[in-house]
Parts: sequence; C-alpha cells; structure tokens
Amino acid sequence: MNDMEIIRIILFLLLGGGLLYLGGNWLVHGSSSFAIRRNVPKLVVGLTIVAFGTSAPELFISAMAAIKGSESIALGNIIGSNIANIGLILGISALVSPPRVQTSSIRVQIPFAIAITVLFILLTLNDTIGRYDAILLLACFVAFSLYCKNSYQEPDLISDSSALLSSRLREILYIILGLAALELGSELFIRGARGFADFWGVSEFMIGISLVALGTSLPELATSIVAAARRESEIVVGNIVGSCIFNILLVMGIVGLIKPIHKPGISIWMDMAFMLGLTILILPMLYTGRRLTRLEGSFLLAIYLAYIIYIALRG
Repeated sequence: MNDMEIIRIILFLLLGGGLLYLGGNWLVHGSSSFAIRRNVPKLVVGLTIVAFGTSAPELFISAMAAIKGSESIALGNIIGSNIANIGLILGISALVSPPRVQTSSIRVQIPFAIAITVLFILLTLNDTIGRYDAILLLACFVAFSLYCKNSYQEPDLISDSSALLSSRLREILYIILGLAALELGSELFIRGARGFADFWGVSEFMIGISLVALGTSLPELATSIVAAARRESEIVVGNIVGSCIFNILLVMGIVGLIKPIHKPGISIWMDMAFMLGLTILILPMLYTGRRLTRLEGSFLLAIYLAYIIYIALRG
C-alpha cells in the first residue's frame, strides 16, 4: 500500500467522521426542536428523539457495512458503541456534571436495557442474527417506543428556547440535511475503515468495535457533554440508555433484516461480557442517591480505557 492510498484512507475517515458528527447534530437539532414545539417531556426526548438522532450514525454505518458484505463491522460497531456509551460518554458526562435520574429510569429503562442486552447475547448463541431474530428485536423496539409514548405525561417539559428553531420548515431542513450527511458520511467512513483494517492486517470486527464504534459515538458524546454542562440530567441519562437500547433493537433489527449477521471467526465473548457488565453496573450506581457521582464516572472511564488497552493488545 503506497503513500497515496494511506492518505486516501485517512481522508475517508476524517471526512466520514466529520459528516457523521454534523449529520447527527443536525438531525438531533431538527428533531429536538420538532419535539419542543409540541411540548414533549425531557425524558421522552432523551429516550427516543435524541437517542434516535445520535444513534443514526450507528444505523447508517452498520446498514452500509452489511450491504457491502462487512457484517463483522456492523456487529462490532453495535457492541463497541454500547460499551463507549456507558464507559466513555456516561463517565465523561459525570465528570462534567454528575447527572441525577428519575425513578422511572431506574425501575424501567435500565432494567429493560439489561434485558435486551441479555436477549441480544442469547440470539448470537447460534452464531447468526437471522431475519426472524431481527423481527423479534424490531418488535421489542416497537413495544418500547409505545411504552415511552404512553407512559410519560408529566409536566416536566423542555423550556430551553435556545434549542427551538425559528420555523417548522427549518426543522424539516435540518432533519433532511442530517440524514443526507449521515448517509454520505457512513459511505466514506466504511471505505476508510475497511482500508484501515487491510493496512494494519486486523479483522473488520476489531476495527468495528474500536475505531468505527468510537467514530459513530461522537454525536452521543457531544450531545451528552452539552446536556451535562446545562445540567439536563434527564437528557444525559435518557440519551445514553436510549442509544444502547436503539443500537440493539433498531440498528441490529434493521441490519439483520437487510442481511443475516454472522459472528466473526474470532471469539467475541469477552466483548459481550464487557457490554453486559457495564449495562448492569450502572443500575446500582444510579440507584444509590439517584445520581452518578464523579468518582463513579471516573470508574466507568477507567473501565473503558482498560477495555481499549485490551483491544489493542488483542488486536
């Protein structure tokens, strides 16, 4: 591989990552304004609209990878993104401003995230996520969405007018531009990631669970840091937990419908264990005092860094 090819790979990754970041922000801004104008509660926005917007890069990247025959990137992206959501993003958010959580998050959303993570692992026991598995995941996603829609009628409405766009036309424009940037960004990023894997001689799964997962988690990271700085705890926790749920149910469900996903030849049980362990860990952390302290955030961040070191040594 000559120097020009290496430069092209780097450009693909940088341009793709930039478009994913911009597209995620535009989509979140447009959809959040759409919700604010209709007086949607904060927690619902975090769990659904913002979580969907920030999970859009994972969806586009994983779908594009499956279409191009790189199912290992799609699987690694979902696992790695959930690990990054909790270890990296929630950890950093807690350092910025320790988030408080509502009782409903502790009693319903986090246990549900744990349950569907277990379901995801069980579905991979036969080494394949087939179309029937994908339909089951999508059915769970529909049930979760209906629950969110019908369960939160509290008057805790978003009042931050700075997030409100000037018109409904601008909301639609932001959403369309966000989707377009995500599609182009995912195409470029996948090309760069595959070239990176070939250059370093590592598996596409390892690239997916590390480089691609980190790149697609940028919107969650940016959104959560901004929300934490504004002390919007419901948005922080709702975005992270909601994104983990969306990644497994919506992203894996859609990707599995596009093309059955086969587990890579290497063992991924340790990666699955990290994902499940972190999801379980945040339940007692948030249950004590209904907030995540800076010490607990540092612990989550340390676990994520240890996992990255493990991946580097293993890769």
